[in-house]
Amino acid sequence: MTYNNQFKNTYTYLLLAIAIILPCFSAKAQQLNARKDGTLIEQIDQVNNAQQSRDMISELLDYAHQFRGVPYRYGSMSPRAFDCSGFTSYVFNHFGIKLDRTSRGQIHNGRRVARSEIQPGDLVFFSGRSAGNRIGHVGLVTKVDGDGHGFNFIHAATRTGITVSHIDETYYARRFMGACRVLE
Repeated sequence: MTYNNQFKNTYTYLLLAIAIILPCFSAKAQQLNARKDGTLIEQIDQVNNAQQSRDMISELLDYAHQFRGVPYRYGSMSPRAFDCSGFTSYVFNHFGIKLDRTSRGQIHNGRRVARSEIQPGDLVFFSGRSAGNRIGHVGLVTKVDGDGHGFNFIHAATRTGITVSHIDETYYARRFMGACRVLE
C-alpha cells in the first residue's frame, strides 16, 4: 500500500468516526441547552449572581441578628427602637435595597412565593392584632425547617422587641398571610 492510499484510508476512517461521534455530541449539547437558559457566559453569570445573592442574604441575616433585643416602638426605624416594617426597611436599606415603609406596602416589594417555597431572606406577612384579612406585621425568614414547611423569622414584636419566632407559634400560625422574595 502506498503512502497516498494509506493516508486516504486513515482519512476516510477519521471522517467516518467523526460522522458517527459528532451527532452524539450534538444531541448531548441539545440536551444541555434544553436544560439551561442562555449562553454559557449567561449561565456563568446566573451562577455567580445566585452565589452573590446567597452571600448577600447571609450578610443581611447576620446584620439583622445584631439588633436582637432592641425594643419595639411604633413608627420607629433606628437602632434604638423599631416597629416591624421599620426593622425590615432598616435592614434592607443597609444593603442599598429600599422597601416601602409599611408592611402592607412591603408585600409588593418582591415576588410572591408560596409557603412551600419560602427561603431565608424572604419577607413573611401576618394579619394584625385584629386578625381579619389585612396585613399588619412583617418579619424576615432566618431559617427553614428540614421538612420545608416551617420556618423561623426575625421581627419586631411589641413585647420583646427584635426577636426570633417560629411559624408554628399559635399567634403567628393563625395570622400568616403570605411571603415575598426581595432578593433572588
